[in-house]
Amino acid sequence: MSAVAPALNWLAALAAREGLRYEPDGDERWLRAWEPFITVRVPLRYQHVLQSTGEMGSITLARMVMDVHPAGAIPFEASAWIAIVQDVRLDATAAATCDTGSAFAEAFDLVSVPRMTTGDVAFDRVFASFAKSPDELAQALTPSLRKLVMGWRTRLHFEVRKGGFILVPVSLPPDAQGLGWLLRSVHLFGEKANKRPAPG
Repeated sequence: MSAVAPALNWLAALAAREGLRYEPDGDERWLRAWEPFITVRVPLRYQHVLQSTGEMGSITLARMVMDVHPAGAIPFEASAWIAIVQDVRLDATAAATCDTGSAFAEAFDLVSVPRMTTGDVAFDRVFASFAKSPDELAQALTPSLRKLVMGWRTRLHFEVRKGGFILVPVSLPPDAQGLGWLLRSVHLFGEKANKRPAPG
């Protein structure tokens, strides 16, 4: 049985400023409903949950905690921010990651969705992409979205799904600066994911 996460004053203050609801130990049912993820391992638990509801859906931010069992070493826990966002405008599913060695990354041979390339050479050199078809990959990973995540230059997992998206920047620090970056990035990601290239 996991210990109850103590409330963090800086998180409570940030939540109040940003209009978010904060729970040190939030109800995991909403987060678990999005599992399994395509390129991210299923976590042991979620804690420090922040939520808001808007016109297009909801935003949930949390620390996802992994149980790590390194060979020949003492087990430990690792955590990273995850953003789970409802966005009713999104209608295709694909995932991409440039993180292949952290405690959060699923081994590519265990990923159940086929690996594909986008045709964007610079992006494909950095990110491994997964989708059920080339058409769905192209629809989900728009040129604007690929350009955005390349510019972030951080270890990242992301999924675009029908009705929402997921961001897991695994090296983002667990502090106000890191969480502020994630909040800004969630809005940018949603904007770019919904920006379709001009026809013709």
